[in-house]
Amino acid sequence: MGKLKKKETYDLYDNEKVMGSNFSEGHIGDEDFSLIISKILHPKEILPWTSPWFHASFYTVGIVIDSYGAMKLEDLTVNIEPNMLFMNKPGDLQQLRWDEINETYGLLFSEDFLLKYAGISIYTMFPFLLFERHLPLHASPEFQQELKTIILLIYQELKKDSPLKKKLCANLLTRILLKIKQEFWVGYSINNAQSRNPDILNDFKQNLEYHYEQLLKGKVKQVLHIKDYAEMQQLHENYLSTILKEKTGKTGGQLIAEKTLMTAKILIQDSQYTMKEIAHISGFSYTSYFNIFFKKHTGITPLDYRKKSQQD
Repeated sequence: MGKLKKKETYDLYDNEKVMGSNFSEGHIGDEDFSLIISKILHPKEILPWTSPWFHASFYTVGIVIDSYGAMKLEDLTVNIEPNMLFMNKPGDLQQLRWDEINETYGLLFSEDFLLKYAGISIYTMFPFLLFERHLPLHASPEFQQELKTIILLIYQELKKDSPLKKKLCANLLTRILLKIKQEFWVGYSINNAQSRNPDILNDFKQNLEYHYEQLLKGKVKQVLHIKDYAEMQQLHENYLSTILKEKTGKTGGQLIAEKTLMTAKILIQDSQYTMKEIAHISGFSYTSYFNIFFKKHTGITPLDYRKKSQQD
């Protein structure tokens, strides 16, 4: 694929505001977690349908039971057929085409959703979601039906008005991810220093995830900046930023800010930390600057977020 111009790529769920929308229940949920029922979202009369090129905004698990189409990645095209399973992570550049949809489901979720409502760290429990480039996996009809059973339970929970809805959905999602891990990723381990993946993006992600994992454990005290990550990879910071922008559509600063925001949300929910302490850990010299950063990205102040999280 030739290099795309900036105006030809989209952040599909931000620009088209799909997350949180209800298209006659073809898509239900919110900005943390949602379920797509593709047959409803893309009825027969509008097929074939092709999306614009877009950078994924969320983690996605697609369960194709009986449908046909294709997924284009940056440098290849793969056919989508019955009994396929595909996964995408935030930042992946792709284009999706549907030719025929009989039964396909999609789960969209944020990293914060699993951590907040199931206590699951993707970095620790499901690192293959972070560091691998996923081509569609071939699954048995029996395995797909197992996943479908859990998806129908998720659908039922999303329809309810229950204070425990998100916790139940997070645990059901964890069941699906554990089944996928058991089926396809047994024995998976994160690259260590002796077997580093030469891919610049993966190295950056691994360094980013590891640092914030250590931050939450209290083993390091502050966030790092793009210059620090560039030094880890023995790269110039401008070169690293260019590669990240080409691969994800986002600058290094934006990726770090997103991770900082997610970590700040976790720290805010822990009442042992004051806002001043959280601001310092998040790399802000003044609490007021942290408040502006947090409200810009969430629409509410850190204090209001703490109050809201205590009510959930």
